[in-house]
Amino acid sequence: MNIAPEVHRFFMPTDVRCGRGVLAALEESSRFAKRPAILCGKQAARKHGHLDAVLTYLPNALILEGVPENPTFSDAESYVAPCRDEQVDLLIALGGGSVMDVAKALALCIPNEGRCRDFVDQLPPNMPLPVIAIPTTAGTGSEVTPYAVLVDEIENKKVTLRSPDLFPRMALLDPALTVSMPPEVTCATALDALSQAMEGMVSRKATPTGNLLALECCRAVRKYLPQALKRPDDLVAREGLLYAAMLSGMVIAQSGTTLVHGMGYYYTLQCGVAHGVANALLLPPLFWWNAHLVPEKTDLLAQALGCRAGGVVAEAPRRVAKVLYQFYDEIGFKPGAGDHGVPENALAAMATDIIGEPYRFKNQLGQFSLEQVSALFQASWTGNLGDLDDISGPRSE
Repeated sequence: MNIAPEVHRFFMPTDVRCGRGVLAALEESSRFAKRPAILCGKQAARKHGHLDAVLTYLPNALILEGVPENPTFSDAESYVAPCRDEQVDLLIALGGGSVMDVAKALALCIPNEGRCRDFVDQLPPNMPLPVIAIPTTAGTGSEVTPYAVLVDEIENKKVTLRSPDLFPRMALLDPALTVSMPPEVTCATALDALSQAMEGMVSRKATPTGNLLALECCRAVRKYLPQALKRPDDLVAREGLLYAAMLSGMVIAQSGTTLVHGMGYYYTLQCGVAHGVANALLLPPLFWWNAHLVPEKTDLLAQALGCRAGGVVAEAPRRVAKVLYQFYDEIGFKPGAGDHGVPENALAAMATDIIGEPYRFKNQLGQFSLEQVSALFQASWTGNLGDLDDISGPRSE
């Protein structure tokens, strides 16, 4: 792979520890702070014994349960007062991406005056509290990113809080904590990791280091997701998926995501489609698009997903989409958004709305017309690239 001549940066300050028994590192948390709080979801952490495992090392921690999926600003802010009352100075995020998002938002809000929305476009004066991330799903990679994604309930859209100081101080990846994931969650979260890696590699902010990690992530998801779905208690497969998710987080921490995420948010917020599923539904048509612009990169991604080397450049758009559809078929994932509850009559409004949101396109290659975005949504809805035959692909930039 050619290394770009321009200057690039790769910043990753999180102490990552991966493997069985890494929760013992919590004994070192006294280096960071004295009064920890453990943040987790509604039931799973307690039901599956994950909370008890953390309490073994932090028996006096404040317990904050009930974080929902797709948390809002208000959800995050509801925990601020209890944390301030208890003088919390360390946040332990035990759960999936939503829990880690809320923990990071709390880290910003507790030591600063103001509300979450006040920190969307500006950094607060005081440093955020330290966060230790303990993922119990394998997908978002939020344990190694400086982002907190929350829903602005007033405008009903997802908004990202970001700061270099929001990288978790430590990430503890124990595959035993992910065995309890049901198959549909295992699949959705792994596809989220796959999407992040693929998007990061074709982002306008892609880095040479991130590209290598993205390809490794794709190889890991391709290898370990089928194994984890067939044998849920396979710790080798579970660790492989945690590793992949962490790599995907490292990629997007530098490059951000692209229009796959931007379009996928509509499926999630308007139709209740799981985040990773929404992204996966958009990967084939969007990478049909990306392959017109960066065929060499997309061909490397196709190879990482199982294609043989040596494809013809002109065939790159169909090649990368074909290998995705083949992978989906192997894992029993239906590729059409219509099969996941997205109504076809909602697509036109989604396309019109996102065209008016230039923020969603900032990392995405190419210039889009409303007709092209509509066709991409339609191809995602049917799970068939034939819906793109009547539109022109993008021109090389």
